[in-house]
Amino acid sequence: MQLALIRTYFGFTSLVDPTTAAYKSFKLFQKVKIKKVRKREEVFYDTISVTEIPYHKEPIRLYETGNPEGDLVLLIHGWESNAGSMSQIGNELAQIGKRVVSFDLPGHAYYESASTNLLECKEAMMTVLNHLNPQKPFSTISHSFGSAVTAFCLAEADYEVDKMIFLTGPNKVENVFNEFKEVIGLGGKAYKKLLEITHDKLGQPIENISIQRNLKKINYRKLLMIHDRYDKVLPFSNSAEINDTIENSQLIGMEKIGHYRMLWNEEVIKRCLGFIKGKEVL
Repeated sequence: MQLALIRTYFGFTSLVDPTTAAYKSFKLFQKVKIKKVRKREEVFYDTISVTEIPYHKEPIRLYETGNPEGDLVLLIHGWESNAGSMSQIGNELAQIGKRVVSFDLPGHAYYESASTNLLECKEAMMTVLNHLNPQKPFSTISHSFGSAVTAFCLAEADYEVDKMIFLTGPNKVENVFNEFKEVIGLGGKAYKKLLEITHDKLGQPIENISIQRNLKKINYRKLLMIHDRYDKVLPFSNSAEINDTIENSQLIGMEKIGHYRMLWNEEVIKRCLGFIKGKEVL
């Protein structure tokens, strides 16, 4: 019922006032509708210490576990998720002596704000990296939208990266916008204006923003992607496109691991740890 009302509103407003429809849709696009922390994620927040670092929107909540002297692994969660969603992976990494750092993306989890966008999240990750100031190559593990954030951030950062793991990822931002347009029923003129607004915000047209483009700008050694072949949230084709055009990458297609459940899947975690250790992953 709610979606029907949204489609009616944007369909009508697109006809009578495309500019208003564009700005309203841009605001809706940035809305983090799910901020709830699930029970198994609550354990993470109840047991880990938090450090707040300055950020222009509101302080970033930073979490650290494992060996402070170990190799750094940075975890980046997905859209409408939180740092706790990556906690099982983090716990396993801590047990093998890694320094594990995660953070909540702006607008998520316990922040007061409930909206954000790719640019803000990229800037937040850059703030975290500059705070940590790694002096040697580090690794990242990201999920879904977090993979786009990671690629966008590292493409503009002057850091050496050892290994990256993408647990799914939306390759082309343009595809995400096209799907959003269809879902809310945004008209052609309003959509064109939305793209102009987004261009101004990001500093470049959305067709230029993709994981595969950004990867070519990153100084990294190896990339591993894991994706459910029947993922209902982000099609497997996203990772396949990246793997077809990027060197030093490996794609593992799995089944029945889902989009979110994969973060707690023993086989997925086993492969992540093996890759981080430098072992061959099959």
